[in-house]
Amino acid sequence: MLAGLDQRATVDAPFEEHRWFPFRKKPVVLKGEVRIDAAQGLSLHYREPQERVVIIDRQGMLMRQGGRETTPPADARAGAANEALLHILRFDFASLAASFELYGRRADKAWTLALVPRAEELRRTLGAIIVTGEADLVRRIELRRSAVQRVEIFVGDPRPPAPFTAEELHRFFR
Repeated sequence: MLAGLDQRATVDAPFEEHRWFPFRKKPVVLKGEVRIDAAQGLSLHYREPQERVVIIDRQGMLMRQGGRETTPPADARAGAANEALLHILRFDFASLAASFELYGRRADKAWTLALVPRAEELRRTLGAIIVTGEADLVRRIELRRSAVQRVEIFVGDPRPPAPFTAEELHRFFR
């Protein structure tokens, strides 16, 4: 369905994340930049409401905030969602297919991809991931845990593909 969307070595784009909770009428809104490097992993640089960097790579997850680095406790649901984000933004369908059933549709340049976890426990806790885009761009990622709890990520226009500088690799990756 999405043949021709090649894996990307690097991605660098702004994003806005809306976190919906059952006890709030309005979402919590976070803004930042997503960076992906084929060798280094995924880096989410949150700028608002608080600055922090979340790194997801082969070693797991690392958070940097206020000059400190912390490793959150292992969480299979969060790990699966974060790994899926990495593969979604790189258009790495082979890696996604290992953990998710993939369903999609396309109309001209617009497309939608649904990812359903293969593991029953992840299906119950993570739910489906819905990705929409146009041409070779991911525009929206929705992680829907329930009818009243979800995360929506709106991805802006990516910067032209280019290797990250040594400073960027040091600041945003391990």
